[in-house]
Amino acid sequence: MSKNTTEPQNATAARATFRELSFSKKVGWGVALLFALISAIWVWVGVANLFEAIATFGFALSGVSWLVFVGSIAAPVVTYALGFLVGSKLPAWAKAVVFLVALAVTMVIKADLESLLLGGL
Repeated sequence: MSKNTTEPQNATAARATFRELSFSKKVGWGVALLFALISAIWVWVGVANLFEAIATFGFALSGVSWLVFVGSIAAPVVTYALGFLVGSKLPAWAKAVVFLVALAVTMVIKADLESLLLGGL
């Protein structure tokens, strides 16, 4: 029997290293990293707000307060993950637009949640 030479012998041989990627793919990864850092900042803001509320009021927060704080932490993570899934095969400029829209959706969700906490809805 002869071996099929069209398939790679090793799974790692099929993957390109970062040096072998094209410039546009590297820029795409850079865009993803930049928006990951921005999303991480907003996650940290949500965690800091939760710790500040716990330090001020203790664990006796209302259910709406817990919903707002957990939602403020989860919103950047979920929208970034969805943006990463949608933009994974797109060129760098389109990936930046997808992540920008995901970040805008995050800000809308956080503003709505904070408005809910303050009784604005």
